[in-house]
Formats: sequence, C-alpha cells, structure tokens
Amino acid sequence: MNRKIAAAILGIMIAVCGCSAAGDQAGAAGTQQVQAEAEQNETKGEQPQVSDQAHGRIAYRYADREEGQKLMLSNDAYYQGFSQNDLDFKMQKKNATMEEYQIFATEQVEDFTPEEIAAIDEIFAWMEKTLEENGYTLPPLDEIVLIKTTMKEECDAGAYTHGTQIYLSETMLKDYVSGKDKMFVRAIFWHETFHCLTRCNPDFRAEMYKLIHFTVQDKDFPLPASVAEYHISNPDVEHHNSYATFIINGQNIDCFTDYVTTRHFEKKGDSFFYCSTTALVPIDGSDIYYTPEQAENFDEVFGTNTDYVIDPEECMADNFSYALTYGMSGQDGKGYPNPEIIEGILEILSK
Repeated sequence: MNRKIAAAILGIMIAVCGCSAAGDQAGAAGTQQVQAEAEQNETKGEQPQVSDQAHGRIAYRYADREEGQKLMLSNDAYYQGFSQNDLDFKMQKKNATMEEYQIFATEQVEDFTPEEIAAIDEIFAWMEKTLEENGYTLPPLDEIVLIKTTMKEECDAGAYTHGTQIYLSETMLKDYVSGKDKMFVRAIFWHETFHCLTRCNPDFRAEMYKLIHFTVQDKDFPLPASVAEYHISNPDVEHHNSYATFIINGQNIDCFTDYVTTRHFEKKGDSFFYCSTTALVPIDGSDIYYTPEQAENFDEVFGTNTDYVIDPEECMADNFSYALTYGMSGQDGKGYPNPEIIEGILEILSK
C-alpha cells in the first residue's frame, strides 16, 4: 500500500495495533505522538454546565449510554454498506455477522464523566472564539450529538461521525483532560465538525472539494465487484459521488475514490491499516481500480498538506482543521506545501 496513506491513517487513528476482537481485553492502544504547539490564549472562565442546550455558534449536546446505543444502531445506511471484508477485519474473525458486530459495537458506548464534559465544553468555547476573533462564519449546522465509546468498534479511531453525531474516544478524552496533545485533540474536533458541515450543506461540500480538483455530482457511483469485495467502510465518508481527473498510463481518467484492502482477513491480529490503499475507480463503470502510485498527478490533485488522502472528504477535513487550528502559519510555523488550499478555505469562511 502507499506508505504515506498508511502513515496518515495511523496518525488519525489513535492506536496502531489494529482492531480488537469482541471481548478481547489485550489490545493496547498507542497514542498518536504529534509535535506539540505552545498553548496560547487558553479559554478561561466558567464553561457551560447545561449539556443539552445550544452553545454559541455551534449547537451540541451529550448523549448518555442508552441514547448513544440507540443512535448508533439508527445508522442503517452505514451498516448496509458493509462488506464481508469489513466485518471480518473489524471483528477479527472469518465469517463474522452484522448481528455480532452491532452487539459488539453498542457494548462500547459509555457515559461521559463530568471532567470530560468540562473538557469538551472548553474545546467548543475555543472553537467559537476562533470563529469570532477571525470573523469566520460556518454554514448552517444542525445540532451535534456527542457520544462516547471505547472506539473498539472502529478499530481504536480517535473519533468518527454519522450525520451530525460525533463519536469520541475515551482514550482521546482522557489525554485531553490530563493535558496531553491538547492542540491535536482540538484539531480532531474541527476535523469531525467538518464532516457534519458537509452533510448539512451540499453546496459547501462542493466548494470545499473543488479546492482539491474534485467535482461533486448528484448520484453516487456504484462500486464495481473488484472494489466491493475489498471495500472497508468509513463512517465519515457517506457518499461516492465526487470525482477528479487522474493521469494514468498517459491517459486522463476520471475516477472516484474508495478505501480498500489488498487482501482478505486471514487471522486474528491482522489489521487492514497495513494492507490497504486508496482505490482510484473509473467513473465509466469499468471493473478495475488503480492505486495512487499509478497516477502521475495524485499529489497534484489532493495536494500534500496532509497524507490522509483516502477520500476527498478526509483530505479536506484535515485541511479544514489545520486552517482553523493553526491558521496560515501551520502547525510548525512554516506554512504549508499547498497554502492555496488553506487560503481557499479561509476565504470561503470569510464570506
């Protein structure tokens, strides 16, 4: 697989040890190490104590364990899109069933602690302050519902979304409460908020994707058999209805993207992170896909501000989070390889 993509996925996913099997207590999660940026302008003063009201510009509330489990199971379209490949890798067993997965997934939902609620309130207050101080305006956004899980159901990710539901890792929240990787966690919150924004605002999504040369159409492209067999579902990517032009074997080929493994699950301990790639799938219906290495202009299309380039949605979520977390100076103060993408995002938010 493409090493850059693998590194990026492992960076977004808090752990690097693969999925935990149902009931397996041995999966040790390694926390993503990122270069810490000096904490400036910490939000001070009292934070909102009421968890089910609108907070400033971004309305959000907390779901308890029971509601979180119901909301998780309500995302039928996501579960219907699973391949057997999905189930086997995520349940760490061959011939796993959707019933097994859903039981296991709902068991991972937990209640928020008061300390976690205070920390999240602090993050959203900081996000709203960033918008206000810079004169940025978000497009309309439905109320966000926050749900806490162990994250074993999604292979120890830091966070993920369904609609405007944001699922948060207990490990990530624990790190933030303890003062570890605070800017990284804040960037994750912007990343996940981006997914909520694109679902509530199709025109905003199209504008964002255009910054990396993708065109959004009305209908989703079907996955050809060679792709569907190895497909890995991503809750943050609800649609395959955008495409870009890639130069492959000297020809311009319009392709959409999908996230696939290069082989099937074989034994417990197998992680799809280490046998996966971005599939470039021709929109003409051909039962074939190409890999990033085969596209001469892959980096020119996606840009190189982030290596998380398994889909335009994830690529732009990263760019969006960088723009609002670090501004034009970037995380290390040296800017970006493709500053025009960040500039485009901030220009749209400044309208």
